[in-house]
Amino acid sequence: MRKTLTTIRCVPRYGFDHTEVRTIDLELPDGINEEELLLALRTWFAQRGIPDAVYDLDFDDHGCLAIINDHAYYEQWGEAVL
Repeated sequence: MRKTLTTIRCVPRYGFDHTEVRTIDLELPDGINEEELLLALRTWFAQRGIPDAVYDLDFDDHGCLAIINDHAYYEQWGEAVL
Protein backbone atom coordinates (compact mmCIF):
# COMPACT_ATOMS: atom_id res chain seq x y z
CA MET A 1 0.00 0.00 0.00
CA ARG A 2 1.41 3.36 -1.04
CA LYS A 3 1.37 6.15 1.55
CA THR A 4 1.76 9.88 1.07
CA LEU A 5 2.88 12.48 3.59
CA THR A 6 -0.03 14.87 3.85
CA THR A 7 -0.18 18.23 5.59
CA ILE A 8 -3.46 18.80 7.41
CA ARG A 9 -4.56 22.28 8.46
CA CYS A 10 -5.97 22.36 11.98
CA VAL A 11 -8.31 25.20 12.88
CA PRO A 12 -9.80 26.01 16.29
CA ARG A 13 -13.45 25.23 16.87
CA TYR A 14 -14.25 28.64 18.37
CA GLY A 15 -10.96 30.56 18.16
CA PHE A 16 -10.26 31.85 21.65
CA ASP A 17 -7.20 34.04 22.28
CA HIS A 18 -4.79 31.14 22.83
CA THR A 19 -5.68 29.37 19.55
CA GLU A 20 -4.35 29.63 16.02
CA VAL A 21 -4.26 27.68 12.79
CA ARG A 22 -1.65 24.91 12.97
CA THR A 23 -0.56 22.19 10.58
CA ILE A 24 0.38 18.57 11.17
CA ASP A 25 1.87 16.01 8.81
CA LEU A 26 0.27 12.58 8.53
CA GLU A 27 1.42 9.66 6.44
CA LEU A 28 -1.82 8.48 4.84
CA PRO A 29 -2.61 5.70 2.38
CA ASP A 30 -3.76 6.71 -1.08
CA GLY A 31 -7.52 6.72 -1.52
CA ILE A 32 -8.34 7.30 2.14
CA ASN A 33 -11.96 8.19 2.82
CA GLU A 34 -13.31 10.80 5.26
CA GLU A 35 -14.04 8.29 8.05
CA GLU A 36 -10.53 6.82 7.82
CA LEU A 37 -9.01 10.30 7.84
CA LEU A 38 -10.96 11.21 10.97
CA LEU A 39 -9.74 8.00 12.65
CA ALA A 40 -6.13 8.74 11.62
CA LEU A 41 -6.36 12.26 13.06
CA ARG A 42 -7.88 11.05 16.32
CA THR A 43 -5.17 8.41 16.62
CA TRP A 44 -2.43 10.98 15.95
CA PHE A 45 -3.73 13.24 18.73
CA ALA A 46 -4.37 10.32 21.13
CA GLN A 47 -0.73 9.26 20.73
CA ARG A 48 0.21 12.74 21.95
CA GLY A 49 -2.06 12.58 25.00
CA ILE A 50 -4.93 14.68 23.58
CA PRO A 51 -7.54 12.01 22.73
CA ASP A 52 -10.51 14.35 22.37
CA ALA A 53 -8.80 17.08 20.31
CA VAL A 54 -10.57 16.51 17.00
CA TYR A 55 -14.10 17.89 16.81
CA ASP A 56 -14.83 17.34 13.12
CA LEU A 57 -13.55 17.60 9.54
CA ASP A 58 -14.36 20.13 6.87
CA PHE A 59 -13.11 20.66 3.33
CA ASP A 60 -12.44 23.72 1.21
CA ASP A 61 -10.77 24.42 -2.13
CA HIS A 62 -7.34 23.75 -0.56
CA GLY A 63 -8.18 20.39 1.01
CA CYS A 64 -8.98 19.13 4.46
CA LEU A 65 -9.47 21.19 7.61
CA ALA A 66 -9.42 19.44 10.97
CA ILE A 67 -11.60 21.32 13.43
CA ILE A 68 -9.87 21.13 16.79
CA ASN A 69 -11.43 21.67 20.21
CA ASP A 70 -9.92 24.82 21.70
CA HIS A 71 -8.69 23.12 24.89
CA ALA A 72 -6.22 21.10 22.79
CA TYR A 73 -4.31 24.32 22.06
CA TYR A 74 -2.92 24.33 25.60
CA GLU A 75 -0.71 21.41 24.47
CA GLN A 76 2.33 21.51 22.18
CA TRP A 77 1.62 19.98 18.78
CA GLY A 78 1.87 20.96 15.14
CA GLU A 79 3.35 24.02 13.51
CA ALA A 80 1.65 27.42 13.82
CA VAL A 81 0.71 29.05 10.53
CA LEU A 82 1.97 32.61 10.64
